[in-house]
Amino acid sequence: MLIEQRPSDDSEVIALVVDQQVELRARDGGREGHVYAVDPAARYLVAVMGGDAVACGALLAADMDVAEITRLYVRPAYRGRGLARRMLAALEDFAASRGHRVLRLETDVTSSDAIALFLAAGYRPIPRFGPYVRYEGSRCFEKRFDDADREVRVARRSAGDPAVVELLAAAADEMAGRYGGPDARRFPINPAARFVIATVDGVGAGCGAIQPIDDQTVELKRMYVRPAHRGAGIARRVLAALEDLAVGSHYPLIRLETGSRQPEAIRLYESAGYRPIPPYGPYVHSPLSLCYEKLVIATEAIASELA
Repeated sequence: MLIEQRPSDDSEVIALVVDQQVELRARDGGREGHVYAVDPAARYLVAVMGGDAVACGALLAADMDVAEITRLYVRPAYRGRGLARRMLAALEDFAASRGHRVLRLETDVTSSDAIALFLAAGYRPIPRFGPYVRYEGSRCFEKRFDDADREVRVARRSAGDPAVVELLAAAADEMAGRYGGPDARRFPINPAARFVIATVDGVGAGCGAIQPIDDQTVELKRMYVRPAHRGAGIARRVLAALEDLAVGSHYPLIRLETGSRQPEAIRLYESAGYRPIPPYGPYVHSPLSLCYEKLVIATEAIASELA
């Protein structure tokens, strides 16, 4: 699945919004003021599967800090696959890239699935705002990304954990955008890989893994932090936890590969003491690959976040 930015007059955006309107009208009778058309001031994201536009969402800026998420919609045939969660996360990342630190949204009191989605993603109920103040059937929510009291935790998870799966899907979407397609940098991960996840207030924010190369070496894989949570030191915490995991598993050497179009990853690894090495293994013939390694043998016990 790819998530793309589209203009408000895009034919597939319009078709998705119309379908959403029809569904809303069938649900609540289309009460005046509840169903809205395409807003030309909003910025739209569309999820594409097999060439078909299957979901959408939009971001409407209120001011420099606050934006509203609107038009979050998944076609009925594609529900139950986690697309709504992925669209919501993509909209949060898009908002963060534009400097917004507060997101608000509205849904109908009868939309129990949407309410459950928003609560699970860390949104808290707030009083009705803006155009929804006079509609008793509206339920409004808010999520802040600038709260210093947020709880950040790092823990081990299995590769099949839903939060890990969701983060890996978001990472794949971002890499497809940077490198020109979902198959541009497809390097498989070993089933023996061991994952670490960072959560912010219980919601997945970043992940990474180590997988064995030989009895002395592990490879760092699938390092990713959602854009909405970047700049808060989460990548360093995940990296440190993975190094602790390698040491605790008696691997003295960590190797990794990253892409030349990921300058933030390059800065992280170099600042953490990783040194450049020639491409190895599956990256030997990959022109965009940059490889690094670090000796992580500790002379004394490490106080790991995972202890």
